[in-house]
Amino acid sequence: MKLSITLLLFLVFSIAIGQNISENEIKELAVSLNKKLEGNDIGNGITVRGCIAIGRTLIYQYDVPENWEAPINIKEDLIANFKTIGTAKTFFLQNVNVDFYYFKSNKIAKKISINSSEFSTYNFKLGDYISIKDHQKAKNVNLKLKAPIDWEILEADRPNIVKKFVNGNNSYMILVKDYMTFISRNETKEILSNNEFTDELISGAISFLKNPQILNQNIVTVDKYPTIEFTVKGEVERLGYKFRMITKFWFIFYEDKMVCLQGGGLDNAEFEVLESLYLSITNSLVFPEQYN
Repeated sequence: MKLSITLLLFLVFSIAIGQNISENEIKELAVSLNKKLEGNDIGNGITVRGCIAIGRTLIYQYDVPENWEAPINIKEDLIANFKTIGTAKTFFLQNVNVDFYYFKSNKIAKKISINSSEFSTYNFKLGDYISIKDHQKAKNVNLKLKAPIDWEILEADRPNIVKKFVNGNNSYMILVKDYMTFISRNETKEILSNNEFTDELISGAISFLKNPQILNQNIVTVDKYPTIEFTVKGEVERLGYKFRMITKFWFIFYEDKMVCLQGGGLDNAEFEVLESLYLSITNSLVFPEQYN
């Protein structure tokens, strides 16, 4: 069931630039797989009938002996196999479902359906607290939050970025900037109720995007501090390649500083899944000094 190198590289390249393969391309993939697999004996009397595609679903078909019985954990085993050979994440990101049909004497003896979301390989657990206290870029802001397990914790090269957590094309960053004046929580609530102010703030934050689209914005509270939360997607160009990104922002006004948290990556199925993880990281944030 391994994809050819050419096809696998094509799928990985599509992910890297944020593109989704079309249903026609999935059909082309099925045709190529069918040529490679049809008639193959995979052992225990099981042979491959072939592979076809309907919509965004690849369908693998097999002929099995009359005495064949499906293993109890066959679906879990199939998903594990795709993860082992490295195609599970690709199918997840490209929204490709996979069905397995097992035939006995031209009658379907067993059908297994795996939705693309079931190929997700992400771990949503948070690890230990990461503190930015005394960090040279923290500007005397003392906060801590939990980093996701299995993500790299890195120092950032660019100004104002204190820490970043990275997993593939996805990242969560902590930025600290000076604000023009000290601002209380009540004053923050007042200015965040001013649409002109919030529109200007959001416009500045997303200036790096072309054709930005604001998906949502809300006034929320992060560890007792009023915060503006918004999600935006748009186009970015790097080294001649254009791709779409999506990012969730939180701007927290903390005394005379502005703390910005942002999590996102390519505009694909990853963000839909990881958005809840970004929320969990932000909800774990604590400003310890207010509890002294």
